[in-house]
Amino acid sequence: MPLPDNQIKDEISQRWDVSSVTYDDHDGHGIKSTEEREAWKEVFTKVIPAGSSEVLDVGCGTGELSLLLAGMGYSVTGLDLSEKMLEKAKAKAGAGGMAIKYDIGDAENPPYEDNSFSAVFNRHVLWTLPNPGNALLGWKRVLRPGGRVMIVDGVWDDGTLDSRMRRLASEVCTLIVERKNPWKGFYSKELRSSLPNAGGTPLGKAKGYLNAAGFRNVGSMDLMHIREVQRKNMPLRDRIRYNYEYYLVFGDK
Repeated sequence: MPLPDNQIKDEISQRWDVSSVTYDDHDGHGIKSTEEREAWKEVFTKVIPAGSSEVLDVGCGTGELSLLLAGMGYSVTGLDLSEKMLEKAKAKAGAGGMAIKYDIGDAENPPYEDNSFSAVFNRHVLWTLPNPGNALLGWKRVLRPGGRVMIVDGVWDDGTLDSRMRRLASEVCTLIVERKNPWKGFYSKELRSSLPNAGGTPLGKAKGYLNAAGFRNVGSMDLMHIREVQRKNMPLRDRIRYNYEYYLVFGDK
């Protein structure tokens, strides 16, 4: 049975509070090389419309890409539900001398005035939302006319035997090599049952959310070249499972 919305958000917040301690250590979260940093910059240069200034990073986590965007000259606001994630983000911004504004709040209902930002970005957020359709409407509301939403997501568990075996092999290797419980901190079964995209969001479905919210010029960019850069620095146990659809999808208000 799906959980009540407030309980869902509480569990999500608690889970990412715990994860904040090691979040940047995981491949695909923290940027591990100059090559990866430059690859992300190239993507942003291509998809963020010219003349954009204020960018909202929804579900910013530890602020890894907030920092990168700020370094590219954008005025960045980061939003996250986890206080511990934001503590990490603020510390990194301070150490880097970046004037990034960080707020705690719900990604599905961003606490900002209408037409506040010229771009809204998020990475690895769509899959963890109980009401992704509502979230797209919220992101559209805070965008200025002509502004663009940009979403990075993928599918890491499509339910196939290949997917399940890859994850199991990776988790067993983690258990043996790192002597850590790879299942610690996973979402509960009850929470997963309340998330329509708990195994990741297929590209076609993500585009459907944008179209349903009334975004125009919906398009996408394959990000497997970034995944390949990330895989260069991964141990074998992680490379086994990082072999899934990875993309950026966008649309204009």
